[in-house]
Amino acid sequence: MSELRYPNESREYREAREALLKEEHELVDKTKSVAEKRRQLPLGGQLKEDYVFQWANDGKLGKSVKFSELFGDKNTLLLYSFMFGPNWDNPCPSCTSLVDGFDRTWYSVAEHAAFVAIAKAPAEKINAWDKKRWSHIPLVSGYDSSYQADYKCQEDSDDMQLPVMHVFKKQDGKIFHFWGTEGMSNHVDTVWPYWNLMDFTPEGRPDIPTPPQDFRSEFLEKNYLNKE
Repeated sequence: MSELRYPNESREYREAREALLKEEHELVDKTKSVAEKRRQLPLGGQLKEDYVFQWANDGKLGKSVKFSELFGDKNTLLLYSFMFGPNWDNPCPSCTSLVDGFDRTWYSVAEHAAFVAIAKAPAEKINAWDKKRWSHIPLVSGYDSSYQADYKCQEDSDDMQLPVMHVFKKQDGKIFHFWGTEGMSNHVDTVWPYWNLMDFTPEGRPDIPTPPQDFRSEFLEKNYLNKE
């Protein structure tokens, strides 16, 4: 057994903990292995068009911005599409939980890659929510764009939005799709603070569909959670 000990722990605990630690190390190794395979993907399709969005942050609210401009001086763009359609009362609580974390890590990620969140709601509606919740991550509206439909971030209407992370890269003066979360089972769970922190607790993840929030999304509850 290792020399690491905590006060009053039993030998049984230490042996079980070391066995689990081995599996935790294997999990990290597997994550790194999958990431390496992701980096080896063949070049994806060229961007369909240089979409035009509207900024949803204070200071540039409503101003047009081209997809290509979102890269800034970086060669990689992470673009998270969160569920907030034109006719929604509030955005998806789960997506909000994710963007809560993204908002606080944006400044670090932005040292290496551009990182932007997009929703289908109008810029003014996103901005109103931004003022309540976030302060760092760049936000844009795809209200007048076909981006969400083209890149499978929605179902059969602008209000039936899906949570999707896409990554794009610039190469030889062109923009290409690199990777996307294809399907809910391959979402961004590994970078979702709430669920991962709850995994460390004795109780584990609560059996609830979304992290606890101080608001509700009636549109989501009616059209997604209670959808027959």
